[in-house]
Amino acid sequence: MRAFAGLAATVALCAGVGAAQAAPYPLTTDVPTAVAANYFASAQTPPPGANRWSCRSGHHPVVLLHATAMNQAANFAYLAPMLANAGYCVFSLTYGQTSWSGNTGGLAKREASAYRQVVPFVDRVLAATGATKVDLVGHSQGGAIAQLVSQRRTSRIGTIVGISASSRGHSDVDVLQSRLPARAPGQNYWGPRHPGIRYVNLATRFDQISTPYRVTLMPPGANITNTLIQDVCPASRIGHVGMAYSPTVGALVRRALDPAQRVRVPCPGTDFPE
Repeated sequence: MRAFAGLAATVALCAGVGAAQAAPYPLTTDVPTAVAANYFASAQTPPPGANRWSCRSGHHPVVLLHATAMNQAANFAYLAPMLANAGYCVFSLTYGQTSWSGNTGGLAKREASAYRQVVPFVDRVLAATGATKVDLVGHSQGGAIAQLVSQRRTSRIGTIVGISASSRGHSDVDVLQSRLPARAPGQNYWGPRHPGIRYVNLATRFDQISTPYRVTLMPPGANITNTLIQDVCPASRIGHVGMAYSPTVGALVRRALDPAQRVRVPCPGTDFPE
């Protein structure tokens, strides 16, 4: 019996080295609590479950890209641990800090953020995990960053999931970004879509930041899936910020990353209006 217990312990230890799924990571769907607890954290602090560099999984590694004026810990206090608990190897960083923004990111010129910070980070993830491709999940500005990264690492990207991400046209965020500085006012073009990449865009009719909400969707295409949250959960009044903390969105992200796995999509009775 003692020998069997020792063997079992050894097997368990070997199975756990670098495994994608460990003990459940804590997560929160409460937006004010998540932001208040993490907004002033160090920009280098990852959300729970992220940046386990020895992680291995049958899925592509997932790189999470945060929104404007956010950091990785605050923006992904729900999505990162949710995906890690589901068996994904999750990675994140805070990009786009300026000389005056402290630990807050997403405020520098987007091309500089994408090419000087996020592309090298993606390369590091690929090297550490031995994967051939990564999947990118971007909230708000993070979706634009993902598209810019795809122009430099096209063959290394499997799926891009945009969550309330301004994919075309104009939005309030683009006006702000164009003066920080980013692109000239009225411009918002992150490069061509690529046939070898799957694009999944999740939008809400009640988006108060990427407006009108249709700018978060892409023109129809064989490799493009556009989903409006209200088509899935008609009573939902979820807003722009709340999208990153929503179990509904979380389930749709999992479906996007692994279409063969039909994850149940919940429609909570209480939604996140932020």
